[in-house]
Amino acid sequence: MAEADAFASLDCDRRRALWESLSQERRPQSRPLFDQLDDEDELAPLDLPPMPAEQQVRADYATAGLSLRAHPISFHREALDQLGIVAAERLNKLQNHRRVRVAGIVLLRQRPSTAKGITFVTLEDETGTINLVVKQPVWERFYEVARTSPAWIAHGQLQSKDSVIHVVVDHLEDLSRSLGDLHTRSRDFR
Repeated sequence: MAEADAFASLDCDRRRALWESLSQERRPQSRPLFDQLDDEDELAPLDLPPMPAEQQVRADYATAGLSLRAHPISFHREALDQLGIVAAERLNKLQNHRRVRVAGIVLLRQRPSTAKGITFVTLEDETGTINLVVKQPVWERFYEVARTSPAWIAHGQLQSKDSVIHVVVDHLEDLSRSLGDLHTRSRDFR
């Protein structure tokens, strides 16, 4: 419960709750370190520094699979902007058939048997979701990233028709190394 930040509503942040939980004995045993203390003596609480926001979000993802604090990509938006990577919320403002680069956490990979080897992928950044179309040759060329990476940078052509926007991918990059030890799991369907 401490790892999942369940004690935050009790004014006990994640780091303090983890520290306190680690000090609890799992079963009664001798405690020679504290033998010199009287029962009335109390250990002073340790003043731990607060966890940085990005570390809090990573911990949320590790324990709950999501975070209500912030999106992991938001901590990297400035660097992504410098690379010319377009946020999901801006895709509808771009011209059809324009080349774009997008980035996000892989929410799902889906390859229906009727899709002739095409894999449909949904990425998520801090502004929304991005629909990708990954054709079989691209999937095979970037198989390691496509199949195993939890976060991508995808290059391709923007296609917009009847308010449906997707990116037809021709190149993939692994973004997960930039996100550190973020633990995510996509939903994959066949």
